[in-house]
Amino acid sequence: MRLLLSLSAGLVLVTLAGCKTAPSSTGQPAPSSASQTSAAQAVPSPATKAATTKGNLAIEKLRLTELFRGTPVMFVLQPDASLRVDVPLQFSFDAGKAVAKAPLAAVLDRIASGQRDELTRVVVSAPPDAGGKASALTAERAGHVRDYLVAHGLADTRVALSPTASTAVVRIVVSDAPLP
Repeated sequence: MRLLLSLSAGLVLVTLAGCKTAPSSTGQPAPSSASQTSAAQAVPSPATKAATTKGNLAIEKLRLTELFRGTPVMFVLQPDASLRVDVPLQFSFDAGKAVAKAPLAAVLDRIASGQRDELTRVVVSAPPDAGGKASALTAERAGHVRDYLVAHGLADTRVALSPTASTAVVRIVVSDAPLP
């Protein structure tokens, strides 16, 4: 009886093993369902990528909010699921200068590290000096912020400058929208 059970179990195992590696019409072994599943997961659809990016931006907002708790930096998840970051001018640039001050640099470091491997777009706008009109300084400041992000790992094709500038904050918007 034991011999019969052993032979039956062995036959079942051999049959199952043969089914798993049965040759296809091309003469190659048929892929297992596990490899088919992982191949399908390796190339997510555009809708899946967008949903993942939006979820990641919500997580990024929480992470940055916690890191900068007690500071005047604002992190706002927009209705379109983009993340808006506002850094007050007084913490961003010295009067008449386009080089980021340490508080703005700290924010930019965190944005660059958090978005380096994400499929996001970053749009930057920078203000003129308090009471000043939009000028070359505004463009120079926004360009410096872009250059800073690129130097810290973001591809330059992912960072754009906005022609409109607030008079009070450096604004950085991170979204899943493709660059035009």
